[in-house]
Amino acid sequence: MSETVLLEALLRRFYANQGKIRGFVFSATRDYHATEDILQEVAIVVAKKASTYDTERPALPWFMGIARNQIQRHYRAKGKAANNVSYELLEDFVPLFSSYESEEISDRQVALKRCVDKLPQKQKRIMQMRYVEELDCSQISDTLGRSIQGIYGLLKRMKLGLRKCVEFQLQQPEIR
Repeated sequence: MSETVLLEALLRRFYANQGKIRGFVFSATRDYHATEDILQEVAIVVAKKASTYDTERPALPWFMGIARNQIQRHYRAKGKAANNVSYELLEDFVPLFSSYESEEISDRQVALKRCVDKLPQKQKRIMQMRYVEELDCSQISDTLGRSIQGIYGLLKRMKLGLRKCVEFQLQQPEIR
């Protein structure tokens, strides 16, 4: 099997199981935004390590192992230990996690889209560069002629503003 075909098949399995993985991660973090960030990281690791995957074994446990590592990485980055997380217990409930793929996520996605639409064009462009084109902050700063610290600060303020906007949108009855 060629590497490209293997990667495509593996990513199809990943996205088919994304609800279970999302539920697993959310159960460990209890934070929607962290869950989405961790899921992105899991997908990146799956793509990078596709060539090491043993096609004779089921994919979901492999994905869960990657997710577990990313959860631990998340907690370390925050300077916390994941002591309150029982991975074994969470893994026992994996079949129930697909129910997390619910209205809450689609409501959040709708709210996020509305909030992003309200951003000034310049900020939308920076978001496009960072999250769609996957440029790092130094590349963005070079392109725009701004300092790296300025880009970091802007992204941080944008994320905070978007988070507040989404929460506000979700509290509005007419949105739902």
